[in-house]
Amino acid sequence: MASGLVIHVEAGEAKLTEVLTQDRIRIGTGDECELRLPRAVVPASKEKILELARANGHYRIADFDPDLDITHNGAPLASDSPINDGDEVRIGGTALTLQFFSIKSLPPALIAERRDVHVVPFIEQAALEAAATERRDDAKVFLREFTRELIREISPVTKLFILTMTVALVGGLLYLGFAAYRELRNSRRLINDQQARLLELQQQLEQNSQQLTQVERSNRALLNSQSLATKVWSDYSAGVCMIYGVYVLVDPNSNRPLRAAEYRGEENVNGHPLLSPEGGGSVAEFWFTGTGFHVGGGYVLTNRHVVQPWSSDERLTGLQGSTAGRPRLVKLLAFFPRRSQPIALRVRQVGQREDIAVCRLEEVPANMPVLPLDLEFDSVAVGRPVVMIGYPSGPDRILAALPEPEASSIRARYTSLDALLLHLASRNLITPLTTQGNITDLSVRRIAYDARTAEGGSGAPVFGPSGKVIGINFAIFTENAASNFAIPIRYAVPLLERAGWSAPRTPTDDEPPTKDRSAR
Repeated sequence: MASGLVIHVEAGEAKLTEVLTQDRIRIGTGDECELRLPRAVVPASKEKILELARANGHYRIADFDPDLDITHNGAPLASDSPINDGDEVRIGGTALTLQFFSIKSLPPALIAERRDVHVVPFIEQAALEAAATERRDDAKVFLREFTRELIREISPVTKLFILTMTVALVGGLLYLGFAAYRELRNSRRLINDQQARLLELQQQLEQNSQQLTQVERSNRALLNSQSLATKVWSDYSAGVCMIYGVYVLVDPNSNRPLRAAEYRGEENVNGHPLLSPEGGGSVAEFWFTGTGFHVGGGYVLTNRHVVQPWSSDERLTGLQGSTAGRPRLVKLLAFFPRRSQPIALRVRQVGQREDIAVCRLEEVPANMPVLPLDLEFDSVAVGRPVVMIGYPSGPDRILAALPEPEASSIRARYTSLDALLLHLASRNLITPLTTQGNITDLSVRRIAYDARTAEGGSGAPVFGPSGKVIGINFAIFTENAASNFAIPIRYAVPLLERAGWSAPRTPTDDEPPTKDRSAR
């Protein structure tokens, strides 16, 4: 049988507890409500939010405002619902929460009268007799008189001797106390001096330790700068891929690929064969190569002009007078070192201002290296060393590294670029080229450096002194070898995040380079 309710009210950080015993309890902002709430925590013009009624010893929902989104224990509020211990009612659109606890019985309003305190009769009688009897101090009087007589009998010499001995004793005690205090003070001063000296030695030791740490870091940085190319190539070259793609031209009206016309001695004024959707020759295909690198989760960074080469393809420029075809990408593959088969790529994001593109591998091999990104940019400065890993000159550079007879045999046997790249991959001959140089100029959106590269190195990662990627190579200046250009890596992060990439955990100096262990 509930004789009342304890209602806990919460509205954000404000909390209130009320105890109500009425048969009908109205909750709202109106003056007639038993539980009045501040108008700031409930919707405007809501005089009554909820009404409870007690019947047969239990409280139930008697009435509520149907315009409000009120829930009872997470479910919509219903009329005549019982209120049990711990039930929770929330008002939708506000931070208001009501929690109910029933009172089974009220505590008694009056405390029983205390009984009179009784004393044992003999103790009371003894106390009365002691109060009525005159106290006598015979022992005190005797002791006092005896002391007076004794003092009178002592001679003055004895008294002087006792006084002298007392003064000497007190003086000796005072001297010993002062000497002990002085010795303690000296000991404390010595201890404080020793502690100060010890603290000074500790500070000096910490300074020496910091200096040794700085020297060690400087030596390590010097060693790393000298062996930066070796370390970067060893750790991350397997995560740099050669990108190979093919695109065709499509008629914008019929959506059919353009083909070369049958040769009848007819050529356009630029010396190129005529292309049309009704041509009897093969479909006109345009291949291209570039460089990309894996940054985790199967995401590959490269240049926009690598995956959309038609904007700068000189072969397409000569055909503009013969066709108005629209380019369409039909093949995009990534050839990684030490992997016999390529992996298909899908373009996910393309930068509008910066020459950056984000691609996604359709399959992520196990233990694929993840190239770390230097988003802090602290170690980037003019004169600092940089390393670039890429595929300048595409497959021609790889063939140039082979003996001339073998290279000539491969060129004669594999006339198409598809077959040539598959052959090189099957023999583990696809490896990137590593070049080292220094930063020659630096601006907000450009990094100029003199590490050598060539066409086909577009999209290659540029590593800074920290051993992390600081930029994406995108242009070379043929007139000046010290003016190759890269885009700072921080401009690639928004594109990566829009594509769904999340930054992997950066390993510490004592941990091996990050490997992408997620295989899809």
